[in-house]
Amino acid sequence: MFRFCVVLFFAESLIAQELDWPVEKDKKFQISSTFGESRMDHFHNGIDLPGEGFPVLSPADARVLYCHHDSEVPGEMPFGGGTTVVLDHGKLWTGYMHLAETTACNNEGQLLARGEKFASAGNSGHSGGPHLHFFIYEPAQRTLVNPLLILGQDYYRDKKPPLVKEWGVLLPEKFAMVNPQRPFRLSADYPVYVLIEDQGVARERWGIFEYRVFLDDREVLAARFDRLVFNDGWRLGGKYSFEEIFYRNFYTLTNQVRRARRIRLEARDLAGNSTERSWEPTIQQN
Repeated sequence: MFRFCVVLFFAESLIAQELDWPVEKDKKFQISSTFGESRMDHFHNGIDLPGEGFPVLSPADARVLYCHHDSEVPGEMPFGGGTTVVLDHGKLWTGYMHLAETTACNNEGQLLARGEKFASAGNSGHSGGPHLHFFIYEPAQRTLVNPLLILGQDYYRDKKPPLVKEWGVLLPEKFAMVNPQRPFRLSADYPVYVLIEDQGVARERWGIFEYRVFLDDREVLAARFDRLVFNDGWRLGGKYSFEEIFYRNFYTLTNQVRRARRIRLEARDLAGNSTERSWEPTIQQN
């Protein structure tokens, strides 16, 4: 509980004004993707709200900072976001991607009032289905912030703990699945990964919020999906690159497990549901 209070304090300290959800309050959403999930080669930098055609509202008084219409360079600018809008709220910017249409491109520097509609959700750009991709950016710190830490959990209903599933080892020639309950061979310190999925109320399969890895009761990794800081690339918490956390959608257990007698994993979601797993694998080293 203490860790989550610290994170919430950090998020609230970023903003001088309250931000509303950028959607109508009576809309029955359940977010389809969380902050920091793997996108196979980069971190997901916001949250996704599924659906098409619903109104997109300014979460606070704002100035239109940037607007790109998908018809200008379809699907490519900026980075597959399709029709995209960025709003300036002072200390924070908010961003909206894959829009169907927007009035924000009509006038450069256009002012918007809190709750004013400026777009509709769509499926433009490189998108796997109709949704609004929403992100929050603090320009002074070059930091993308987990929106759920600022907006609250109105559209994030989570009562189930994360599931810990398969193990995989990244070998020079392939990514091989292994069963930690049975003996397996590791001839070198190859990185070992584990598949972890958080569960929604339906078919959602979200990323987790925090996980820690212990080898023989010594903590070797602690990652929290609260912010991405630009420091020679986007780094989780300003520390970990994408490759240090993920291989595809598997989370790293580090490359130090070969000589460990006991591996322990703690994983939590943002609602505080937690899972702990321990293994004492038999690893053949030759």
